Amino acid sequence: MKNVATEAFGKEGILMKIQVILNGGQERFVDKDELQFLFLTRQVFSFKRSAGWVVVGRDQMRAGNKKMTGEDRRYHGKFSREHWY
Repeated sequence: MKNVATEAFGKEGILMKIQVILNGGQERFVDKDELQFLFLTRQVFSFKRSAGWVVVGRDQMRAGNKKMTGEDRRYHGKFSREHWY
């Protein structure tokens, strides 16, 4: 039997992998880049978040395309938006 802890955690105990179930039923731990590839190639049936399992096509995966209200806090301080653009 596989040791889930050693597959999901690195040497320092930092979570490095995301648990996924592929369309064929295979369960794996993947890094964020592989997860992105699996999404793009439509191979993911579900994946695990801290709040629980997300089923692709059934559960909401992102907050959606809602318009942001309020100040954009990403552009402030020493490196303002004008600095980069």
